Amino acid sequence: MNLTCYDYLKVSAKKTGDFNAVLAFGSKTKLSKILRDIDALAAYINSIGIKQGDVVTVFLPNVVHAFTTFYALNKIGVIANIVHPLTSPEGLKENIETTKSKAIFILDILAAKYAGVLNANGFPCIVCSNSDYIIAPVVPAFKVFEKVKGKGINEFKNSIKYTKALSIGSSRKAVECHDGSRTAVYLHGGGTTGKSKTIMLSSNNLNSLAEKLNTLDVPHKAGDEYSLMVLPIFHAFGLGIAMHFPLTHGFTSIPMPQFNAESANKYLKKHKVTFLLGVPNMFKKMMESESFEGPHLKNLRLVFCGGDFLSERLVKEFNKKVAKYGGKGRLFRGYGLTEVSSVCTVNTYENSREDSIGKALGDITVEIWDEMKKKLPAGQTGEIAVRGDTVMQGYYNGDDTVKDDGIYIDKSGNRWVLTGDLGYMDSDGFVFFTGRKKRMIIISGYNVYPADIENVVLELPFIGEACAVQGYQKNKPCVKLCVTLNQPMNSNDAIDKIQAYCKKNLAKFSCPRKIEIMDSFPRTKMAKVDFIKLSDKYNPEENK
Repeated sequence: MNLTCYDYLKVSAKKTGDFNAVLAFGSKTKLSKILRDIDALAAYINSIGIKQGDVVTVFLPNVVHAFTTFYALNKIGVIANIVHPLTSPEGLKENIETTKSKAIFILDILAAKYAGVLNANGFPCIVCSNSDYIIAPVVPAFKVFEKVKGKGINEFKNSIKYTKALSIGSSRKAVECHDGSRTAVYLHGGGTTGKSKTIMLSSNNLNSLAEKLNTLDVPHKAGDEYSLMVLPIFHAFGLGIAMHFPLTHGFTSIPMPQFNAESANKYLKKHKVTFLLGVPNMFKKMMESESFEGPHLKNLRLVFCGGDFLSERLVKEFNKKVAKYGGKGRLFRGYGLTEVSSVCTVNTYENSREDSIGKALGDITVEIWDEMKKKLPAGQTGEIAVRGDTVMQGYYNGDDTVKDDGIYIDKSGNRWVLTGDLGYMDSDGFVFFTGRKKRMIIISGYNVYPADIENVVLELPFIGEACAVQGYQKNKPCVKLCVTLNQPMNSNDAIDKIQAYCKKNLAKFSCPRKIEIMDSFPRTKMAKVDFIKLSDKYNPEENK
């Protein structure tokens, strides 16, 4: 299969027929309308001199325009440089310059503080508004979207309204690209080295992932089921699984520009949401709300969590609540990273094992390697290595001819991603994650894996979250444990109980010497726990 994502969507549309593809702000948009706007937008982009191989920045949250923009760029072979829409003005400027972007799609209500940066060189801006896809009589409630926090669209020197771009493009034709092996998207992540990286994925990468996910689904009538799109498109988990897969397989997507637990629960109640993806903190917040429970939970059947450590306790609590209302759906733990287009292992109804991150998806190979890049036998801990048709093209380093940077090529010519994550595989092929390689703590020559400590501590009913990191006492390394409490409790009593439980259930060198109780954990843009900020290793003033 060598199709662009746009071609893949067109092929899928012939199977699904027309249906309500997206629901946003109470208004439904048909797939046929999405496709017409994609075509018009692609033609407009071509008309302003942007062509195959060029780069355009997509600076949008989860809105309808995110769908049309990605596929329009993809149709004409333009690389979508997808950037977190709350990136600082200077960060956006640097990103645009590094990727050599030639235009930007931006949402009006978020755009005000970026006007100066974008006007500096007359950078072409296509300004989007939520009202573009809201049907009257809802529109009047969103008149504020015609302003950019007090600044009209004319504040931008070289700008055009999204709707005007569609109007211009509707009478023109685009120069189509049909090569799925070309770079489709730039995504920006931590990289397997820990440094900020720009990951290059092709259409074939994303389409292959969608095909693998389809094997986990069951046939259903297009438009009858909903997918709650919480994960952002600037991350592969959001782009490939929360957007591309549902749209091409008959789900009505409900994009949430910003996650809110109460709003998410309302969508579950109001619509037949069967497909739900998220990170652990999202599921935790939804479950903490009284509005989570109800008969609507029986609709859930495809529920996957990844992106961060997911405790078995949270999995069991979620599944218990679903079963309470007669639901057969279960929350499944998966694993992946942007470098392999997101998910590469997952638990399923057919194959599931407690505490594991599942088995490799079809046609993906996962192995556990030692430092010499040799495969380790079952049960031994090493680095997780992945190969398959979802492996990235490489890291972009300012030269669009760069390929295979960040890829290890073995003697047989196979391309592998070394994930920087540690784990082991059992004799049945289930993979178990033990932590980030750079998170591993060495105490008196022993390797200490944070996940082992966190799993034990989370067995205590009064613990909300737990994160084990590198600590120091009198300049000597030790395990530092940060926790949040889910019930009122004296701090000293909590610490004493944690220490006693750890001594009973952990090896001596794994027991935390420092325990810090916090109201909440710092988090990254993807809502992962920011362990770097918790670690003494990165906070010299705490190394006492």
